[in-house]
Amino acid sequence: MNIFEHCSELGLDDICIKLEKEAMFLDEPDSKADVFIAASSHYSSTGKPALVTHPTGNWGKAELGGEERTLSMSYPAGQKKGLQFFAQNPVEIFEVTMEVSHHGPTNWEKPLFFIEIGSSEREWKIKEAGELVASAISEIIDDSDEYDSAVAFGGTHYCPSFNRIQIENPNIAIGHIAPRYASEFLDEKIVLEAVKKSSAELAIIDWKGLKSEARGKVISALAEAGIEWKKSSEL
Repeated sequence: MNIFEHCSELGLDDICIKLEKEAMFLDEPDSKADVFIAASSHYSSTGKPALVTHPTGNWGKAELGGEERTLSMSYPAGQKKGLQFFAQNPVEIFEVTMEVSHHGPTNWEKPLFFIEIGSSEREWKIKEAGELVASAISEIIDDSDEYDSAVAFGGTHYCPSFNRIQIENPNIAIGHIAPRYASEFLDEKIVLEAVKKSSAELAIIDWKGLKSEARGKVISALAEAGIEWKKSSEL
């Protein structure tokens, strides 16, 4: 793969594994690694070129790997560093964005997130994009910055309100993100799982991007757990 070749050029061979099947369906490797980064191609029906980071998990049904209503351990600091690196080193035609938590794996014990080139075969082969993703992985590995971890609720699949915070806010790193379309699944159990698996000290709500009933359930669950929350517009 494009990304794997560029990781090798950066001397990352000892920590990179070339997969024979899609990462979303994998069991956790037997490894001493502290965190896993799945460098992958991203597909979208729009075909819009994008450089993407996202955690994994299923708010509802498990349609693409993992278990239903289960989230992985996210890695907020790495997700933030990757997105910031993309934003600071733009490649022509590519949008920089997060996605909400979706697909598998969901049952790994170590933190995991995806970093991707999208959204069609044409973009997957672009050398500059592969180089940038490999460099982002290197930066994430070397990064020692500390942040206040957060979990986020509301908005669309590509979460524009949370992209802004992830890129621009110097103190907050976002882990799991639940979109508006998952509103029906946001009960206390899954909300608190998102908090736990983001190591979150703060919750961020896209106020207009979440149905009022779901908003109430989220806020109630956060209050029970003693987790502070803020509107995305306040950050």
